[in-house]
Amino acid sequence: MRKFTVSAICACSILLMPSIAVTQSYSAAQNVATGSADDVVTLKTYFKQGDFSYVVESLEAVEGKSPEQHNMLISALMNIDLDDAEEAAEQFIQDYSDNYKAYHTHASIMGAQASSSIFSALGYAKKAKKSLEKAVEIAPEEVAVYQALMQFHLMAPSIAGGDMSEAMALAQTISKLDATEGQFALAKVYLEKDKQAEAEAIFASLIEDDSTQIRARVELGSFYLGEEQYAASYDTLLPLSDTDVDAVSKADTEAWNTYQKRKANLMYGKYRLGQVAVESGEYTASGINALKSYLEDYQIATIDTEGLPTVNWAQLRLAELLLNADKVNEAQTVVETIKEDKDERFAKTLKRIKKALKKRAAV
Repeated sequence: MRKFTVSAICACSILLMPSIAVTQSYSAAQNVATGSADDVVTLKTYFKQGDFSYVVESLEAVEGKSPEQHNMLISALMNIDLDDAEEAAEQFIQDYSDNYKAYHTHASIMGAQASSSIFSALGYAKKAKKSLEKAVEIAPEEVAVYQALMQFHLMAPSIAGGDMSEAMALAQTISKLDATEGQFALAKVYLEKDKQAEAEAIFASLIEDDSTQIRARVELGSFYLGEEQYAASYDTLLPLSDTDVDAVSKADTEAWNTYQKRKANLMYGKYRLGQVAVESGEYTASGINALKSYLEDYQIATIDTEGLPTVNWAQLRLAELLLNADKVNEAQTVVETIKEDKDERFAKTLKRIKKALKKRAAV
């Protein structure tokens, strides 16, 4: 069964820090129960630092969780145990059966479960579709629910309910709600329908617009990377190395939300540029600079970073590139800061890098 994704909630493993005492977690839980903005910010800080157990312990005991607290709990659990995250997502639906975000979140968990379980993938995919359709039913005015359902139809095989015609229809619906989002949606459909030239024409137009050029470069560059069109991916993403986004005040909600999206896209573009260098075996210097910039941005970021690649993954990619550049000592220093990760692919790659470093040291 083809692997598929849905619009995921913030669910990435982040650089782990030492465990916090249970007594502290209990105290935090008592504070979070009051729902103050400061307490939510505190938990987001622990989440960014990768102390998911602390977040879970702080939130599990809270009665009458808010939607934001449910989402944060589920996001943390996704980095610890998907089955527990699934149970928490089902509780979110029970508590907020009229909130489309609960179904959106549930679909994300089902998508993650489908991607990690070959034998149960079909069942999880069908559950994801059902939740996404419920989200559309509840919030027919929200662009995000149509985007998630469209992504499902694009990525899921027909046996699981995927349908390219439905995806195109959803793209047209999105266009009616938001012309710009409609352009991005239509480009995605064209790419999946092997109409690359048509998609590239749309992206070219979006890149010409300052307000959309960062996101357009990231989406097109990521497509090229997935297709192993490395030169095209590099050329598309490289301008992001010299791009910046001016920060704005959080007091201006609309401007802040726009800034967050643009900054997150820019950071992801830098990570992708490093990934191009890793996978292609070329552009090593540019990839190193891009990943170092990504890590610097991540550490000082004031935006929510939960949905971005983790510090662990960025450091792993950087270590690979430093080895490729024969910067053995620097690569060793980076590896020493990397924390263990349960992800099988991550662990395998880290083991390979450590083995290569050991060989270099013996020479």
